[in-house]
Amino acid sequence: MKPFVRYMVPVCALACQSALAQDPNVEEILVIGVQDTHTVRTDDTMVAPADTAELLKKMPGANVNKNGELTGLAQYRGMFGDRVNVSINGTHINSGGPNAMDAPLHYAPVALIESLSISRGIVPVSMGQETIGGHMEAQTYGGEFSNSSKFSLAGRAYLGGQTVNDGHVASSLLSLTNRNHIFRSFFMQEQGGDSKFDGGKITPSEYDRDRWDAGYSYTRGNHEFSLDFARNNTLNAGNAALPMDIMALDSDLWRGKYVWDGADYKIDLQVSKSSILHWMSNNTLRRPPLTAAGTPDGVRFRNSRTTSKGEGFALKVERYVSNGVWRTGIDGNYAEHNANILNPNAPAFFINNFNDIERNIVGVYLEREMSLSDNTGLEIGARYNRVTTDSGHVFANTNPMNLPGMPTMMNNLAASLATRFNAMDLSQSDNDVDWFARLSIESGFDTTWYVGAARKTRAPSYQERYLWMPLTSTGGLADGKTYVGDPNLKPEVAHELEAGFDYDGRDFSFYPRAFYKKVDDFIQGVPSTDTPSITLAQMMANMGMGSPDPLQFSNVDATYYGFDAEAHYALSSQLDLRAVMSLVRGQRDDINDDLYRISPDNLVLALDYRGNGWSTSFETVTYADQDRVSNTNLEAKTDGYTVVNVSGRWNVTPMLEVGAGINNLLDERYEDHLAGYNRAYNPDVAMGGRLPGLGRSLYGRMMWYF
Repeated sequence: MKPFVRYMVPVCALACQSALAQDPNVEEILVIGVQDTHTVRTDDTMVAPADTAELLKKMPGANVNKNGELTGLAQYRGMFGDRVNVSINGTHINSGGPNAMDAPLHYAPVALIESLSISRGIVPVSMGQETIGGHMEAQTYGGEFSNSSKFSLAGRAYLGGQTVNDGHVASSLLSLTNRNHIFRSFFMQEQGGDSKFDGGKITPSEYDRDRWDAGYSYTRGNHEFSLDFARNNTLNAGNAALPMDIMALDSDLWRGKYVWDGADYKIDLQVSKSSILHWMSNNTLRRPPLTAAGTPDGVRFRNSRTTSKGEGFALKVERYVSNGVWRTGIDGNYAEHNANILNPNAPAFFINNFNDIERNIVGVYLEREMSLSDNTGLEIGARYNRVTTDSGHVFANTNPMNLPGMPTMMNNLAASLATRFNAMDLSQSDNDVDWFARLSIESGFDTTWYVGAARKTRAPSYQERYLWMPLTSTGGLADGKTYVGDPNLKPEVAHELEAGFDYDGRDFSFYPRAFYKKVDDFIQGVPSTDTPSITLAQMMANMGMGSPDPLQFSNVDATYYGFDAEAHYALSSQLDLRAVMSLVRGQRDDINDDLYRISPDNLVLALDYRGNGWSTSFETVTYADQDRVSNTNLEAKTDGYTVVNVSGRWNVTPMLEVGAGINNLLDERYEDHLAGYNRAYNPDVAMGGRLPGLGRSLYGRMMWYF
């Protein structure tokens, strides 16, 4: 507890001193701050892809690691996956599988969400438990209370389609409301075939997803209560960048919320629960493994059954004082994971990929937002997280037919690794402390200056700690390498600085940010020196399964730095020019190497015109060459490119909107640096080659409100 005391005492002392100094008779002062979020609203933005994560490409510093059409991992300023805190309506959802095929935004389909927001830069500790790589929030439609005691029916019908994969989506949102009650329901069905590019198709990349929700909200006086249930079922969905595809993802999600909003206090309590069953296969959507004679090799058929259960809660109390707000809270997330690898042709074959995994976090925090003067604002806070992880014992039988030679040796090596793993102390605990401070100063001339500093932490993921034999179950890294975990990994600790300003002029606005982040004990795969793991990986590679030379998750040191900005310029009352720019560098400090899967420098330029009941947009998206690549991960360089997009919307009536657009108007052939490498047989994409970006696509949507 000594580190916790060392970091919390000065913050709490400053905060408590400010609280005691408050005079209840002092006139309320406006808290000075900067634009610390960027939000994309789906009603106002033409959207084609099914994956909500694709919206991140429109935001400063953000992007998406695309492993499939429904498998996008959020990236922010170079960090991705578990390092980025993603919440849906304020709750955290644990992925059902060890390769994050159902990354968090998988549970917020485009046709359901109202908005997607990122917290720009340093994240307040009240936003989430592990925000070392940033915070993102998706909000779904929930209906609105009316002003009448009589019930009225309202809703939205949504139809969409795109030609790049002959995809379509249909959804309906219905709500029955009055001033005290909301009864709501949502239904969605979407499908798509294999995606096309200039030169062929990405096989497999098809998808099929169904979703239905039911919810209820009640309000009276200062009280509001809501309860929601969602069933998200994904059927066949291809993931060519991963070793298997989705056969089924059956997910049940519960969420309850209570809010009391008084004159001086606000209390917000949320509870959530999730249950996910996930089936994967390497022989259903993609061509199955073949023998040397070209016939199906049943020995290498693999299916995987994984389960994930999660429970969470968050209690936040806000106190309004004369010059700002106090926030304090406690939150927890409890997760259980199991994953078994099977062979449908050999019932006795199994590998306990992960067995009875537990990863639990309980956190507490204190935060203060205040005005120091008429033109100076300060935000400051600290958080303590207690992270505990554990694993059950693992076993494997990789030679159910008792074949002689290499199968016997591989089975013996797997048994040896399992025995060694089971003998380790697998129960681990981490005591992590975060803090942040942000100062904002209005200097006149429509400009507010900003500077911030923070310490952020992240405990190792269960894959990084408990992957006991060389496999590719790595949370969606999609580099084609096999990895081995380490139960004794230390938490990552990042110290970061950020500076920038907001300029809000009459016709021009500009929001630039520069950042620097030093990460101690960064978790990265390094070449394994463990002989049994290396030998087993090489044997598996000789049989066409996985790659030799495994990596082991280890603690190293790393640095991220860069610059991102957004700008808007009103050329006239109807014509706007907007821009979003993102530059990031990620480097190892222990050796001369760059970090893996860092977004290339990119720039979005768009010209938007608003007419009377209609609007159009002409957009160019430019990515630079990316030659700063990870040698450790054998990452390939990519060339730069520019894609042109056009879109338009027409308000046929105040309640009916029709829109259409063309993505990649010139049908540019390019490689998306953040896409993975092809792991499935495809006559149009080489095995191990970078997956191409999508070709020209005409898309449209209709939204009818009633």
